[in-house]
Amino acid sequence: MSIGLEADLAPNPATQASLDASATLQPWPHILPEQVRALAQILASSTGPLALPAIEARFKSKGPWKKGLPRILDTLEALGRARRERDGWRS
Repeated sequence: MSIGLEADLAPNPATQASLDASATLQPWPHILPEQVRALAQILASSTGPLALPAIEARFKSKGPWKKGLPRILDTLEALGRARRERDGWRS
């Protein structure tokens, strides 16, 4: 007996495309203004709060770039471009 759960389990093409687009890693910018812009864009494109590890997962780079993320997020918060929530950060 089918109760229609198969339709609920099938991936929604629009949702899948959105997930695929957000899963694309972007290089971490080298200069501060571009870093601020990149973080602001990630937060603005998110449908909900993003925890720090989720934000880190959007970028690829070598070196200690992750250490600067909290400072940039705090700066965006001070400028009114981000806000800290219990579950993470959002625009």
